Amino acid sequence: MMRKLSAWHGGRGKEMKEIDLNDTVFTIVSAYPEVRDALVKLGFEALKDDKMLHTAGRMMTLVRGAKMMGIDQTEIVAVLERLGYQVKE
Repeated sequence: MMRKLSAWHGGRGKEMKEIDLNDTVFTIVSAYPEVRDALVKLGFEALKDDKMLHTAGRMMTLVRGAKMMGIDQTEIVAVLERLGYQVKE
C-alpha cells in the first residue's frame, strides 16, 4: 500500500514518499509516475507500453517482476532511494 510519510527535519515538515516492493507496478507508477522511467532504465522495458502497464502491471509486483526479468532487487532499492523514496521490502 502506498503511503506518504511525514518526516520532520529542522522543525519543518517534509513529506517522504514510500514504495512497497510488494505493490503492483501499476499501483506504484500510478502514485509516482516519475518512477516509470527509472524502472524502464533498470530493465522493465515492457513499461514503455501503456497497454502492458495497464494489464500485466496490475498483477505484477516489483519483486515478482525483478525475479522474472533477472533484475537485482538491491539495485531497484538503491535507485528508488536515490530518487528520494523510502522503500519497504
